Amino acid sequence: MRSTPTATFVATRQPWRQVCLLALALLLALGPLVAFIAAPTAHADAPHIDLMAFQRDVDPSGARAVADAITTAEHDGATLLVITVDTPGGDLDSLNKIVQAELAATIPIATYVSPQAAQAASAGSFVTLAAPIAAMAPSTRIGAASPVDAAGNDLPATLKSKVEQDLEALMRSIQTDYHRSVAPAEAMITNATAYTDSEAMSQGIISLQADSLSALLGQLDGYTGVYASGASFTVQTAGLAVETLQPSIASVIETFLFDPTVLFILFVIAAICIYLELAHPGATVPGVVGAITLVIFLIGAVGISPNWGGLALMFLAILLLGIDTRAPTHGVLSVGALISLVVGALIFFDTGSNVGAATVNLAVIVGVTAGVGLVALLVLRYSVGAQRRRVTTGTESYIGQVVTVIEPLAPLGRVNLLGENWIAKLSPKASEAGPLPVGSRARIVRVEGLMLVVEPAPVAATKPGK
Repeated sequence: MRSTPTATFVATRQPWRQVCLLALALLLALGPLVAFIAAPTAHADAPHIDLMAFQRDVDPSGARAVADAITTAEHDGATLLVITVDTPGGDLDSLNKIVQAELAATIPIATYVSPQAAQAASAGSFVTLAAPIAAMAPSTRIGAASPVDAAGNDLPATLKSKVEQDLEALMRSIQTDYHRSVAPAEAMITNATAYTDSEAMSQGIISLQADSLSALLGQLDGYTGVYASGASFTVQTAGLAVETLQPSIASVIETFLFDPTVLFILFVIAAICIYLELAHPGATVPGVVGAITLVIFLIGAVGISPNWGGLALMFLAILLLGIDTRAPTHGVLSVGALISLVVGALIFFDTGSNVGAATVNLAVIVGVTAGVGLVALLVLRYSVGAQRRRVTTGTESYIGQVVTVIEPLAPLGRVNLLGENWIAKLSPKASEAGPLPVGSRARIVRVEGLMLVVEPAPVAATKPGK
C-alpha cells in the first residue's frame, strides 16, 4: 500500500532531474561558444585603424563595449582606435571603468565627438578626455559634468561635495597627464559649464577640431602624443583602411539585461512561474521557465551593482506566495508578499553611491506588483475552491453518501454502499433515537477503519448508495 505514494513522488520529480542534466549538458556544450561570442572580434594583422561608435548612455554595457573595443584594437594589428562619442552621460561606476580602460590602453586612442550636434555631456566628458587624443566636430559640445542623480536632481550636499571632489581630482589627473588645460575642464564639474567645439579648442580642453572623420585622420597622420603613463607615441594613418568594430553578441545581450526595468520584469516573471509551480506541484514547465528566468535575472543583476540586501525581501515574496497556496491564511501572506516585493525592489535597485545609475520607476514597480497580486488572487481562488471541493476518491469520498440498511442498526448492523456490504454503526447521538430498521436510509458521517459511522438520512436525501 505504501509503494504507490513513493512511485508518485519519483514520477513527479523525474522531469526536474532531466532538466538539471540537460542544463548541465548545455552549459558544457555552450561554454566554448559563449567564450567565442564574448571574445573581441579578430581582424587581420595588417596595419589598419579600428573605429567604434559610442552612441549610448555611459552604463555597464557601454563600459564593457569600450573595454572590448580597446582589447580588440590592441590585438588585431590596429595602429589607432577611434571612438566616436555622442552621449548624454551615465553612471559613476561605468564612467570609472571606461576611464580606467582608456588610461591603461597600450594603443593610441582618439575620441571624436561627432556627428554635428552630438554631445559629450556629463560622464561623456570623461569618456572623451580620458583618451590621449580628444577631438570634436563642428557644432558639438562637451561639459555640464556636475554630478546629479538618475532623475537629474541635485545630490545631498555632503554626497555632492564628495563626488565633485573626486571627479575634479580625476579630471586634473587626466588633463595633466595629456598636457591639456585643467581649470576650464574642472569648471565643467564645479559650475556645470559646457563648451562648444571651438571654445573647447581655444581653451585647450581638447586636442583637435575636425570637420569629418577623414579630416581627423588626415590631421592625425604623423601626430605625436603621450599615453597616461608618460610614454610617447606617433600615429601613422596615411593609406590605412578603417575597420568598423561591431558590438559582440554578449555586448548586445548585456545592453538589454543591464536595464533595471528589464531586470525587475524578469524577476517578476520568475516569481510568477515559481509561484505557479508551488501552487501546482509537478506542472514542471512553470518551474523550469521560472528557474531559467531567475538565473538570467541574476546574471544581469551582477552587472548593475545593485543593493543586494533587497534581494532577500524579493525572494521572501516568492516564499510567502508559495506558502499562501497551502496554508489557510485567506490571502494574508500574499499581501505580505506584495509589500515585500515592492520594498525589496526599491532597496535592490537603489543605486546608492553609484551616482547617475538608472533605476526602476516607482510606477513600474507598483504596476507590475499589482499584476502579480491579480495572478495571486486568481491562483488563491482556485486553490481555496479546490480545498473546499468535496473529495471524490478514497474513503473520504464516502462521507455524506446515503446508504440502505440491510441489517438493523442497533446500534451495530450492516448497510449497502455502492453495491457492497459494509458493517456500520449509529453515531452516539443517533443511537439515542433507537435502532434503524431494514430498508431505512442512513447518511455516512465518518469512516473508522472498515466501519461506517452513520446517522438517519434526511428525507430529501438524493444520493443513496445501493
